[in-house]
Amino acid sequence: MKFLPDIETRKRFMKNTLPFLFGLAWMPVVGVIFLAIFAQPMAAIIGWPVTLVFSVLLTLFCTVVLLRFFRRIVHNLHQKS
Repeated sequence: MKFLPDIETRKRFMKNTLPFLFGLAWMPVVGVIFLAIFAQPMAAIIGWPVTLVFSVLLTLFCTVVLLRFFRRIVHNLHQKS
């Protein structure tokens, strides 16, 4: 790989970057789930624009929480082995 020729640099890059790519890939899935569950009742009460903004904020928050949770699990599994 021309971008990261050193193996240690490549490992460090992957260790720090892959969780964010994982979160970016799963963010639309989490967003669609929140929209399917909460959109219709909330839109009836507060309107669609506010519902979409709230859904985006909730998606970002839950994605960050899930990433931290998964990183903690991986860290604990790595220490046990």
